[in-house]
Amino acid sequence: MRKKKFAITALIIMCVVFITGLILVFSAPSIGQNAGEAFVRRQHGSFFMEDRIAIIDNTARSYQLGGFLISIVGGFGIIFSGYALYKEL
Repeated sequence: MRKKKFAITALIIMCVVFITGLILVFSAPSIGQNAGEAFVRRQHGSFFMEDRIAIIDNTARSYQLGGFLISIVGGFGIIFSGYALYKEL
């Protein structure tokens, strides 16, 4: 009974981790855009457009990569937790 409860808890946690990773992946472009706008505000309007674009791209890619890795961990956790739960039934 205790293992089953642990497997259910792990499954729920891994689902939350997986969903969090997906949210990061899909919201990365808007996060990058916000970082670019913050850069413009800090520079008081004097900047090179290439710098703003580079900041937007790099920030978006970083969040996409982070979200992808978090989703992979959550996905594998779901598979393994589901398998453990299946074995307990």
